[in-house]
Amino acid sequence: MNPAIKPLQPRKLEPHTPLTLPVKLMPVLEPRQFKVLYGGRGSAKSHSVAQILVMLSMQAKHRILCLREIQKSIGQSSKRVIEDYIQRMGLSAYFKINKKAEDGITCLLTGSTFSFSGLQDHTADSIKSFEGATLVWVEEASNVSTTSWNKLIPTIVRTTGAEIWVTFNPDLEDDYAYKRWVVGNDPDAIVIQINYLDNPWWNEAMETERLKVLAVSQDLHDHIYGGKPRGKAGILFKRHWFKRFNMGEQPSGLRKYLASDYAGAPDADDPEADPDYTEHGCVGLDHVGDMWFTDWWSGQEDPSVWIAAWLLMIRRSKPKPLIAFEEKGVILRAVDGSINKAMKERQTFIHREGLASAGSKADRALGFAARAATGSVHIPNTDWGDRLIDQLCAFTGENGKRDDMVDVCSLLARGLDLMSDGSLPAEKKAPPPEVFTDKWFAQRAAGERAEEERKSRYYD
Repeated sequence: MNPAIKPLQPRKLEPHTPLTLPVKLMPVLEPRQFKVLYGGRGSAKSHSVAQILVMLSMQAKHRILCLREIQKSIGQSSKRVIEDYIQRMGLSAYFKINKKAEDGITCLLTGSTFSFSGLQDHTADSIKSFEGATLVWVEEASNVSTTSWNKLIPTIVRTTGAEIWVTFNPDLEDDYAYKRWVVGNDPDAIVIQINYLDNPWWNEAMETERLKVLAVSQDLHDHIYGGKPRGKAGILFKRHWFKRFNMGEQPSGLRKYLASDYAGAPDADDPEADPDYTEHGCVGLDHVGDMWFTDWWSGQEDPSVWIAAWLLMIRRSKPKPLIAFEEKGVILRAVDGSINKAMKERQTFIHREGLASAGSKADRALGFAARAATGSVHIPNTDWGDRLIDQLCAFTGENGKRDDMVDVCSLLARGLDLMSDGSLPAEKKAPPPEVFTDKWFAQRAAGERAEEERKSRYYD
């Protein structure tokens, strides 16, 4: 062998970590205490951060915290998106992924760890356990309270070089994250607005859905896809549209109708998940077609409970509702037999009308929005009335938002063709005057004159 030629040395095998990021996000690869990405849906914020954190976990040993305000289950954490990118990047052999969120993910190459938690579950003392974290990702940061931020940030910045990554779709202008990093000027932060136009992987299906939202409402579109905060007055629904009244002041002659958004039983595969709400709403139509909400029930209960509540609402309504609207689908098929059985057992019957689900949530809500915009929807001054208006005005049609009360209103609007207006309220007769008063004598004299005139027409 020629001594001038050195034999090839075996090269240490190292994982290849390809990143696919929007060009606009390249500055976040530079060190900075706060890295803030905000904007609308489909901008690849969460997917980009997940990839970067996986890459960083393989370059050096990090303690990585993935946080949000509320996390009651694995499904509500960012664990799934981290797992997905470990697999997509072909790195499964380098990570140990535990089933439980609290056990997290460990990089076998560097010893880096990912843990997942909800900030609301921590006190000022327990949040001290986060000290020593080097990378913190706060997802859905618009939902994080000022109290949680004030506990988290001082704890994390004690560690030299620690970074807090913040991602969110803006909600309200007075949310902490929006005020501090978008409106404010934090010299320790990289702040990048990124929207669907910056996402090179935006596809045809996503564009079709965006155009559907745009057709519903420009304001709604600009909030969901443009990353603009929604006004407190509402996006699709405006607060001033709704007329308020005190219970007991609704007109007589209403024709009543029910609508319900059913929820199934808790998920057996994820018992810690926050169960959906079942909502029952009762509305009456007056003689001009105005809608008066007269009763409501909400609950995160299994079907046996909400079916009993639904039957009780029917029995206590005066007059009895004529039709109960419900949405066709998997849940209705699952509970249909139980509802019919309960009606027979309690001898409480009503005509049930299943309505097919079509289009997006925002599409289905348009009919009720059109009715409300005319000022013909009356909502009582009750706790549930306040909650109903708040939910309507917060409605964006996005998944993951609590909007079950809006779904009930959408059903009512879709069932309007099957409803009839109420009857004209009976005229209230003035009470008779007190006897032996001037008004009583005058009324009696007028009656006698009218009787004499009547007789004269027939007998003269």
